[in-house]
Amino acid sequence: MQVFEAPRQCRDEAGAVGRIWEGRVVVLAQDERLIDAAVLAVSRLGGDAPIVMRSEAEVLTAVVRNLTGLTHMILQDGNLSIDHSLVDALAEASPACTVSPVSREVALSEDGEFMLGLLCGTRVAPYDAKRASRNSRRMIDGLDGDGLLLRYQPIIDVRSGRLVMVEALARWRSEPVALSPVDFVPAMERMGLARLLAAAVTRIAARDMSRLPSRMPIAVSVNLPLKELEKRDVVAWLGRQLRRSGLPRHRLTVELTETTPVRDVTRLARSLRRLNAAGHGVLLDDLLLDDPRHRLLHLPFAGVKLDRAVVESLPRSARARHHVRGLARRGLTLTAEGVSEPALLRVLRNLGVTRAQGFWLGRPLPLAALPAWYDRWRASGRAGSLN
Repeated sequence: MQVFEAPRQCRDEAGAVGRIWEGRVVVLAQDERLIDAAVLAVSRLGGDAPIVMRSEAEVLTAVVRNLTGLTHMILQDGNLSIDHSLVDALAEASPACTVSPVSREVALSEDGEFMLGLLCGTRVAPYDAKRASRNSRRMIDGLDGDGLLLRYQPIIDVRSGRLVMVEALARWRSEPVALSPVDFVPAMERMGLARLLAAAVTRIAARDMSRLPSRMPIAVSVNLPLKELEKRDVVAWLGRQLRRSGLPRHRLTVELTETTPVRDVTRLARSLRRLNAAGHGVLLDDLLLDDPRHRLLHLPFAGVKLDRAVVESLPRSARARHHVRGLARRGLTLTAEGVSEPALLRVLRNLGVTRAQGFWLGRPLPLAALPAWYDRWRASGRAGSLN
C-alpha cells in the first residue's frame, strides 16, 4: 500500500493554518470503524491512505522487512489480537514515531477532530508512555513476572554471512509500547537490582534460545556490569539461570559493559578464567580508539566489540583502520557494532574483523520475529553477498 509522505498543512483548534504536516502513518487495528476514522483523518489532511495492518502476520512481515521512517502509529486500544512484542519492535524501528492508542469512541469523537489533532500534534492520546514504576517492590515483581522483555539483535560472520549469535537487549513492558533501557536500567541499578536484572535477562534469554528451531543453534550474549562479573559465585548463579532451559553453557556469552572502570585487574582476570573454564566466553564491550580499557586486552577475553563510533569512522579515518587492523593481528575476535550500510562490510573484512551487527543486518527483534528474519536473510541472498 502506498505510504503518505508529502507535506501537508494542519490547522490548529482555532482553525488557523499551523505547521506543515508530514507523515508516514500506520494503523494497527481490527475495528473497521477505527480504521475508517484514521483513513478519513489522513485524507482530510490531503494525504493518501495510511498503511493499515489488521493481522499479526502483517505486522511480523513489516518488522522482518525493517519498515522504518514512521511518524505516527494509530494503535487500537484493547482487544487487538496482535503479539505486543511485534508492535513494540515496529515502533522501536522508527524512533521519531508517535504511538497513540485509540479506541473507536475516541477516534470518532468530535466528528473525527480528535483524530486530526493526534496527527497534527495538537491532541494527545490519554496514555502516559513513561509509566514504568520507580518503586523497587514493583520492579522486583516485574522481574519475577512479565515486566521484562527481551529483543535479540543478529550478529553475523563477516565472511560467510552466517548468523552466529544474537545479543539480548532488555526492554520494560509499558503502554503504549515498551521502554528502552535508558528509561529503567539506571533506576534499577540505583536500587541495587543489577543482579536481579542480569539474572532475569539470562533466564529469559536461555529459555528463548532453547525454543528456537533446531536449524538455529546459535549463541546469545547478555550484558553484565563489572560488579556482578567479578563476584566469586558468578558461574554458579549463571548456571542456575540456565538449568531450567537446559541451554548449554557454551551458548551463553557474557558482555562486560563499559560503565564502571576496572580497578583490580587481577580480580577481573580470575573471574574471566572462572567463566572461561565453565564454558562462557566474555566479550569486552564498546571499545573506543582511546579507550583506557586497552590495558585489559591481555586478559583472557573471548573477543572485543568495537563501538559504533569506531566502526562508522573506518571508511574515512586511517587512524581508526590502523587501530582495528592492529587488534585483529593480535588474534582478537572482533565484532563491529553499528553496521548501517553494506559498504562497511568490505572494509571490515579487509581489516580482519570477524563479526558484525547493526541495523542494516538486523534490528533488535522479539523472539517471535527471529526465525522469520533468519529465513528471509538466508533466502534473500544477502548472506551470500557478504563474500
